[in-house]
Amino acid sequence: MKEAIRERWLRPRHLLFAAIGSAIGLGNVWRFPYMVYEYGAAAFLIAYMIGLVVLGIPWMMMEFGMGRRMQSGAPGVFAGIGKKWEWVGWWPVFAAFLICTYYTVIMAWSLHYAAAATTMAWGVGEAGALATGNYFFGEVLRLSPGPGVLGSPIWAIVGLLALTWLVVCLIIYKGASVIGRVSQYLMIIAWASLVILFFRGITLVGAVDGLNFYLAPDFSALLEGGLWFGALSQIAFTLSLGMAGMFAYGSFIARRGDIANSATITSFADGATAFFAGFAIFSTAGYLMYAMGIGIEEVALSGLGLAFVAYPSMVSMLPVAPAFFGTLFFLMFWFIGISSAYFLAYGGVVTPLVDKFGWSRGKTAIGVCLACFIIGILYTTQGGLYWLDIVDRTVAFYVLLLSGVIAAIVVGWAYGADKLREHINETSDFKVGAWFEWIIKIVLPAGLLFVVIYGGFLPDIAAPYEGYPLWAASMIWVILIVTLVISFLLQSLKTRGSMTGSQEEKGEVSKE
Repeated sequence: MKEAIRERWLRPRHLLFAAIGSAIGLGNVWRFPYMVYEYGAAAFLIAYMIGLVVLGIPWMMMEFGMGRRMQSGAPGVFAGIGKKWEWVGWWPVFAAFLICTYYTVIMAWSLHYAAAATTMAWGVGEAGALATGNYFFGEVLRLSPGPGVLGSPIWAIVGLLALTWLVVCLIIYKGASVIGRVSQYLMIIAWASLVILFFRGITLVGAVDGLNFYLAPDFSALLEGGLWFGALSQIAFTLSLGMAGMFAYGSFIARRGDIANSATITSFADGATAFFAGFAIFSTAGYLMYAMGIGIEEVALSGLGLAFVAYPSMVSMLPVAPAFFGTLFFLMFWFIGISSAYFLAYGGVVTPLVDKFGWSRGKTAIGVCLACFIIGILYTTQGGLYWLDIVDRTVAFYVLLLSGVIAAIVVGWAYGADKLREHINETSDFKVGAWFEWIIKIVLPAGLLFVVIYGGFLPDIAAPYEGYPLWAASMIWVILIVTLVISFLLQSLKTRGSMTGSQEEKGEVSKE
């Protein structure tokens, strides 16, 4: 049966650390610094800050606020608005679930690299720096020719994936009370590691040149659509919004908890951490350029290439203690990933299932972790990287953004942005004005639609995604349609429990 009393964060700081931990993820290290460099440094930061204030913070306030108001995870929030809207909450649940299945595989890679760095398995000096690409794609992944050739699982990665899921399961088994306490320690460890890497980087010869590339302003980029696409898409993904979990985290906030402050602090802490990570990355990249006599364009500074090819190359060239700094980097990578992983698993998947079906929290947590682990084995195969990319494009771009558009419209117009603003202001230190209502109703959905359309919404049969075979690229649309259909089916299921928390809360909602 459903638990009568809603879970609560034991301390206000637990919400902050848990939310910050969910927002600060692998993308802060491998994506944000590159985008600052790619889009004119100060120009990108200006666009990012505008997007953060205009879209990111209000979006987070909406998810926190509606979660607390309805005392439920994402599906329960929209069921509380009207039964016909429940599917709007289930679609991002599928995004969270599928992201979990491959996100933890990347974390397993980082554990592998943390162990490999102790002996510098890819090599030291210039020879090691040149060998990192072959080590990652050839030895670690044993990459097949394409998505149609899966090959066998890499059992060492499967074992590390199992270890990662065991840790996630132990953290989420007891719910918010443990998640909040663990999050504060994980974030302190991750930040301390980042500070050490920062000081190592800026003390290297050539660090200034790397930082000049990172921070060189190009204000003309503000006139380009690509800059705004990059900034807004980064905000959508890095804040962990549109993935169902922030509704659940909001539902654990005490009735007198502060929504506006929590959303603002979380958002700025995420951005500041990502920006600071760039100093550690680009200062070390500057040393690599100096030591090997190469240009910045020869350093893979984006995506998986940065984490598993470029940074190991940088470590190989370090004059002192390369094994220590390599191990530290990949352990930090795992620590910042684990808080996002259990956020997705618990807030994004477990809480909605418990709310809907009244299942045991612990048993549901075990079931979700086991299911994610089994599906994740797909990405440990020799063709797994291709499928990781396809599924990531589907759920971390299309589902995330489209569900965000629909959620903002339903909350803004069907529920009423004015009622949400009133609820937020009841306990917030600073009050949000009427501008908040228009952002939720119009600006947020319009901004997210811009990102979807600019990023290429319609499929191109002549040029399939990433040059994959048409059948493989078409799986993006298969997954989109299947998850949407199942979302409607879940809405139609009848359950004995309520989707909106305790009887007291149901009464409050029904009176509005």
